Amino acid sequence: MLRSITRVSGRWALAFSACLWSGCSEEVSPYLQTPVQALEYLREQSPKVVYFNGPAHWALVRANPSWLAASDRDPKGEHVRAMAQAVQDPKLFRQLDRQDHFDALLLAGDPGQYKPLVDHLVKTGDWALEWVDAYCLIYKRGSAETISMERIRSVTKSWETLSAPVQASLLAALSEHLVAARRGEAAREMLDRALGLAPNSAAVLTAEGGFRLARGEWGQAVDASNKALSANRKYRPALSVKAQGLYFSKRFGEAYEISSQLLRDSPNDPVMLFAHAKIAHEVRAFQEEIGVLQKLIGIVDKVGRSTSWYRVYLGQACAFKGDGEGAVRELELALKDPELPAEQREFAEDALQRVVSKIGGAPSHK
Repeated sequence: MLRSITRVSGRWALAFSACLWSGCSEEVSPYLQTPVQALEYLREQSPKVVYFNGPAHWALVRANPSWLAASDRDPKGEHVRAMAQAVQDPKLFRQLDRQDHFDALLLAGDPGQYKPLVDHLVKTGDWALEWVDAYCLIYKRGSAETISMERIRSVTKSWETLSAPVQASLLAALSEHLVAARRGEAAREMLDRALGLAPNSAAVLTAEGGFRLARGEWGQAVDASNKALSANRKYRPALSVKAQGLYFSKRFGEAYEISSQLLRDSPNDPVMLFAHAKIAHEVRAFQEEIGVLQKLIGIVDKVGRSTSWYRVYLGQACAFKGDGEGAVRELELALKDPELPAEQREFAEDALQRVVSKIGGAPSHK
């Protein structure tokens, strides 16, 4: 009835969270868990207004920088919640920027969680990468990047007194952030250094898997994740990379098994829910896909984010399940949302026409 939309969003449509330091049994450095280096850099730059995502908030409250407004000390405050949500919603980020006019953007934690915003910044080109370390990215307003390999290398100098395994984990995480920022050459250099220090580290091998994913080297990504799992068989970041490599290799059954395991451990993670729904679609587990998408829509709706794109997927799943009325309902709800991007709107309109032609009647969204 419908052509699949599983890959409409491109190579990175299956965006599992793959935080390298999550669940790691190896020694963990504070540089992997706090924005200490990024905050030091920002203090030197003295910005007036800084955007920050959720993982950065607690550290900012503790550090009390001059750019943190008194109203932003409450983690449950409306503005703080909006800032946290904006990493998944570039349109909301633009609204906040028009309101606050940020001088810099501080993105802390797992880059998989703020990928939509980074992808948007790369596409628009009006913010430039200014800083990167093992925990943070900093962007400044403007199109001219001033960050250099010399600056990136200088970030690692303070790690040289640490043990080889810890240095390796830091370099691996730095590589992961550089991959997210589309700095492939720099990511490769940091990864090579990490592999030289700890070639059997689960964190380092997982970083290699992530690097391979970014290059479209699916088989090599799976191989790297398998090596990581040999070192730590329950290492969630490696399982995530492996699931993505299997998915893009069209080994959907194997990807489904891993995705199911990851979702059991994080049943309310929106990123995991969406990824699992996409894999469930490929193995034709449409009823499971429908249930997962309905749960995801409920979670996303509670925080005030647009659910239109998820409803397009849900409409597709209903159509494949044979529920034409459900498909029409979800697709029409998606099309009524002005935030649905043009490419996705075109697909939804085409899908709706196909479903309507099967069950009769006429679309009512216009």
